[in-house]
Amino acid sequence: MQFLVIVTDIEPVEFYLTIAAIPVTILILLMAGFWTRRENVVGMIIILILYLAGAAYFIFKLVRIYQQAHYLQYLPVRTSLTIFGVLTLILIILTIGNASACMANFGKGLKPFVLRGKIGASEEEKSDFRMSELPEMKHGQIPSRMTID
Repeated sequence: MQFLVIVTDIEPVEFYLTIAAIPVTILILLMAGFWTRRENVVGMIIILILYLAGAAYFIFKLVRIYQQAHYLQYLPVRTSLTIFGVLTLILIILTIGNASACMANFGKGLKPFVLRGKIGASEEEKSDFRMSELPEMKHGQIPSRMTID
């Protein structure tokens, strides 16, 4: 948004690309959460590729800020946009690391707990986890109702 509002006299292609980046970023984050909850490896690989594309976009913007041909456009806001761009790149790199860690933990038992009781989870996904798979309690089965002793 900063690149869009602060610097107004940019080429139309770059302007529209910057406008498109905002809803695309929101969609990527929503899909990352969706595919992580469902442990979808192919979806997460697509997300990682899109994260790398986002990093490339911010590298492009940082290079653009310091290009001689665009010197006057970015001169008043060069410092703030550079700080913003560098912090964004750092956060994208950390997000890629987090997504990779999530992918490394796919299939290790968290999915049944995340999907249990969620609206929209298929019956097959819900049936992967059963109460009978819990360890036996000291006094037998887990009561379905609270009792007053």
